[in-house]
Amino acid sequence: MKISIITITARTNYPYAGRPDLNIFEPTLESLKVQTMLDFEWVIVDYLYEERKDYFKDKKLPFKVKHVPASPNVWHDVGLPGICTQYNKGIIYADGELVFFSGEGFMYIPAFFEKLWNYYKQGYIPLVWYFLDDSFTSYTPNSETPPVPYNICGYTGKSITTEHRPLLAFKDNNKQIHNSLWEWFFGCSATSLDSMLKINGFDQRFDGDQMLLDCDVGSRLDLAGYHKFALFRDLFFIRIRTNTGWHPKLQGAVSIKCNMPILRWSRNYYQIRANERELTENDITWMKNYWCRLKCPITELCKTQHPWQYPFEHKSGYAGHNSDKKWFDYWKTHQEKINLTEERQKRLSGDKKYEIGTFT
Repeated sequence: MKISIITITARTNYPYAGRPDLNIFEPTLESLKVQTMLDFEWVIVDYLYEERKDYFKDKKLPFKVKHVPASPNVWHDVGLPGICTQYNKGIIYADGELVFFSGEGFMYIPAFFEKLWNYYKQGYIPLVWYFLDDSFTSYTPNSETPPVPYNICGYTGKSITTEHRPLLAFKDNNKQIHNSLWEWFFGCSATSLDSMLKINGFDQRFDGDQMLLDCDVGSRLDLAGYHKFALFRDLFFIRIRTNTGWHPKLQGAVSIKCNMPILRWSRNYYQIRANERELTENDITWMKNYWCRLKCPITELCKTQHPWQYPFEHKSGYAGHNSDKKWFDYWKTHQEKINLTEERQKRLSGDKKYEIGTFT
């Protein structure tokens, strides 16, 4: 198996992206069916698996699908985002040499995975850029012209908005490849399965909040000796802009901590592998006193404009900010340890807890 596409979702089906007729997986599925290279599998870790578990049954597809429930997840259990835990479950199920991380509503031009594979085999860690298709939303875009013509489930790219990385990398030049830094490892990047097992996946201590979890993966890959990060002019995907949020049971507005100090702590102490130990009170003190008070470039801004999050631990008592010490205490006492290599071996050996799902 060449590639495992790992998709996480907690988004409801309807109305999806302004289209009540459209299943949440359909745009991605239609674009995957016509790929020029089909040696991949699609691993979907779904918060709403029980509601959608029959979607892939009896579908005749030219690639494998592993549709599995996101539970158990200690963050989902209390209504907060557990993105790292979801992605790590996807890694446990992955059998591709290369893993590509994605969300739902991503659409791919026909040669996407062939190009992704070829750049990877040239030794690169492909950092894939995207543009937003604004066809079915009320959002007023910049009305840019898409790089290629397409029509996937009626999305045509008549008006699109491009994310910032390609604008910085390829504006006013003819470069085809932009050598990048680890900071640009966003949640739509790819790297080898072996490298993800070496760093033991996404750091689940980033869960509860959504920011910087993917950049932390890039940081630890860099610490582990993987340096050839690159953006490519012709390697991009289309992302549907949607007004549909996560499932209502998940509270996206709760704030617990600033994730930047965790990333910087890992770099300072060369913590290549995630999820092997709990952060101690001394570690948290380092984050507050060394990073937040001395090294963070926005210390003064946090002090004056974001006092509820300074330093590191988010506090209650600030109007409009749904933070509370109880969430920080929950985070401290729910730092789960996991060995993804061992868990993959359990799955490969037939552990029954990994038989739950829809496999086609």
